[in-house]
Amino acid sequence: MKKDMAKASIIGNFVIFQLLWLAAVLGAAEGFQWLGLGALVVLLAWSWFCRADMAADRRIIGYGLTLGIAFELLLIGSGLIRYELQWWAAMPPIWILCLWAGFAQTLNHSLAWLKNRLSLAAVFGAVGSVMSMYAGIRFGAAQAPEGLQPLLVVYALGWSMMVPALVWLAGRSTSPATEAA
Repeated sequence: MKKDMAKASIIGNFVIFQLLWLAAVLGAAEGFQWLGLGALVVLLAWSWFCRADMAADRRIIGYGLTLGIAFELLLIGSGLIRYELQWWAAMPPIWILCLWAGFAQTLNHSLAWLKNRLSLAAVFGAVGSVMSMYAGIRFGAAQAPEGLQPLLVVYALGWSMMVPALVWLAGRSTSPATEAA
């Protein structure tokens, strides 16, 4: 029974994060800022329902938001990206922060298999981020004022370093009791 719940927790985390991405990106493209926040609440509620280590989730979300905000400020400040629904031109919008929080949280759940696989995490970060950004731009949630290619190169390089760092931090933020389960 416990194994079935663990599998359901992982699958649910994966599916809900995909819905979070869709809600945030399509919501932003259509002018609905809060869809991403609502989906993030559902993702976190699912983890609570599945009795996840919420302290570890809070830690990795904090790390992810800190790293994400710094990266987004770099992208926005350099003029490489402009997001829909930015409440201030120099800051990332709420929906992007929801994506950062949700992605970081998956590192304790559906992406926990990346722990101890930092090289694979780097490749996953580079490829996944480029695909995600390209799709987000195509859906109309963001623009690349300096051109798509420079943005995607910076995105791939940045995420190829950030994902392994977050994976490593996720491994350190999980409590010993959770590791033994």
